[in-house]
Amino acid sequence: METPIERVEILRQEVARFKERVANLAPQDRELPSACDGWTVADVVAHLVGQAFPLTVSRGLQGDYSPPPGAPAVTAHNEDDFARNIFQRAFNTRAEVGDRLLEALAERLDESVTVFEGVGHEQWDNLCYWPPGPETVRVMLDMRISELSMHAWDVCSRFDSDYRLSDGAVRVLMDTVPRAVRRAFRPDPSLSAPVIFRFAIDAPVVALYDLVFTPEGAVLQQPQDPKTTQADVAFRCDGETYVMVMYGRTAPDAAIASGRLLWEGDDVLALGFGRRFLGG
Repeated sequence: METPIERVEILRQEVARFKERVANLAPQDRELPSACDGWTVADVVAHLVGQAFPLTVSRGLQGDYSPPPGAPAVTAHNEDDFARNIFQRAFNTRAEVGDRLLEALAERLDESVTVFEGVGHEQWDNLCYWPPGPETVRVMLDMRISELSMHAWDVCSRFDSDYRLSDGAVRVLMDTVPRAVRRAFRPDPSLSAPVIFRFAIDAPVVALYDLVFTPEGAVLQQPQDPKTTQADVAFRCDGETYVMVMYGRTAPDAAIASGRLLWEGDDVLALGFGRRFLGG
């Protein structure tokens, strides 16, 4: 795993890459559907503009992780309301910035780079406000990279079918998949026993994860002893396929059909995995 300084460099590279890609988007291109369901290209860009990473991290560096003005208290967090607010904030931001959408994007992304470049060695564990609960500055950095790189794919893949995530972005996204799991899967009272889907990743880093479903919900964990913990389904893929599936950008059925997601184990569970995505 990279150091925070190395991950700041990944952020810097992702910002430069995306700014270059969208710099010459024509007005009509911005109204095309993105790969993010229900959002146009302009909606996705507005979502990135509306994310307040520079503000919350700056406050956290000063020791303040209380809700900024107008933000909900952590105790009031509700996952479904959180998802709806994300959509509404994107539309509100788009209306606010109007024709300055791309300029506002560049400004906000540059602000993010500047804030994280200024983090002192002893400040990476400072807490910052986040609606589901306070997070450290280093976690906020990973969230900034993952949000940017995945939404860059939502936009850029619309114009380039061969667009791929960078290895640096994939490594960060792999670390943030537990957040996607929290939002993509809800409790399933119909389960009578835990169900385990194991993911063996071979590149750009080797990793092993168990996605465990229980009646109370889903959790992602690294198996302590894979030899003694039997998985119901064992998937094998590269890191990009893993994050694209877990972030809901590639349907598991499509990944299986294309040969990008190989599997062993219970046929019914493996082929029905995609139906377990209850939200996101």
